[in-house]
Amino acid sequence: TLAGSDLDMIGAVRNAVDMLGLPLQDAVMIASAAPAAFLGLATHRGTIAPGMAADLVLLDQDRNVVRTWIDGA
Repeated sequence: TLAGSDLDMIGAVRNAVDMLGLPLQDAVMIASAAPAAFLGLATHRGTIAPGMAADLVLLDQDRNVVRTWIDGA
């Protein structure tokens, strides 16, 4: 849950797509790569690439979280 709110991150992603009209790819970047960069973690988190931590979220067609992996587990 995001601080001061009852909104979780996937809800924020859905809002960015539904209310702002952002493409899902852009909304996911805003929810992953941008925070990692802000926190100084961009060298090992926030993108899918060799050598990066395998933090992943699987969404269904309705953008509901189906499964998550943190550090590949």
